[in-house]
Amino acid sequence: MINKNNVFYKSAVSLFKIVVIAVLAYLFLNMFVAENKIQLIIGLFVLIFITLPTIFIIFFKKFIYKSPASVKIWKIIRVIYIISIIFYVSSWSLGMWHLNEVAKTQKTIDFINSKKITLDDVMGKNLPLEPDKKLNDSTIAGIDANKNYIRDDVELAIFKKYPDSAKIRAAELQYAQALQLELTKASNLEIWIIILQKKLYSEKCAEEIVMATNSTDNSFKKNREALAIMDNRTEEIKKLILNNNLRNKIQELEKNYSRYMAIYSSIPSNYCDIDYSLLPN
Repeated sequence: MINKNNVFYKSAVSLFKIVVIAVLAYLFLNMFVAENKIQLIIGLFVLIFITLPTIFIIFFKKFIYKSPASVKIWKIIRVIYIISIIFYVSSWSLGMWHLNEVAKTQKTIDFINSKKITLDDVMGKNLPLEPDKKLNDSTIAGIDANKNYIRDDVELAIFKKYPDSAKIRAAELQYAQALQLELTKASNLEIWIIILQKKLYSEKCAEEIVMATNSTDNSFKKNREALAIMDNRTEEIKKLILNNNLRNKIQELEKNYSRYMAIYSSIPSNYCDIDYSLLPN
């Protein structure tokens, strides 16, 4: 049984009252520096339904029981008070969760935008060893020993097929990296759109490289032939990356979001990670 006349008990109660008043005063003062109407409404809500009832409970609750009518009113107010606190705490928790999700999404987007293939990637200076197939196919991400966000088996396959063309490797590696990011980083619509944009840029780069290396003839027939070559090359990368059911299931989700790419009406001039005109072949 707690002795309410104990000096330590009284000190703890007094300290608790001071802390509560300080917190409520802070919430109340925030109302006066509200940057918009929503913050002002929240401030008024806190003042009317939380701050004032709490102050009343702490300092004036003992006066309630002097009148039976006051007790009935207090029971109603108490229910509103408890509901208001639950609502406020729930809203605050949801708001904090939302801010955290926004921060995580932005961090992922910044990471995706920072990922580009390098000249060393194209020239094979950091080529990995052949990965263990069973281990490589046991996860969606697979093995990426040189940390360039191109799966090792895919990177090696590109170099094996195009050992004499750095330009083709540049296009295929850029597209492979975009697909790998799609498999491993896409977790919400906003991130999906950024990745789809990155894929669009890589496809545009592949198209330009094919047009530049296939023929100097700009006739309609030659252009169609060049586009067909580009389509075949992107498809071969897809087959390399989506080489099992685990990875194919993730890729299927992309179809639900591809329609949002219509919002991108323009493509920047620097859609190629590497200036292919500087490559030797």
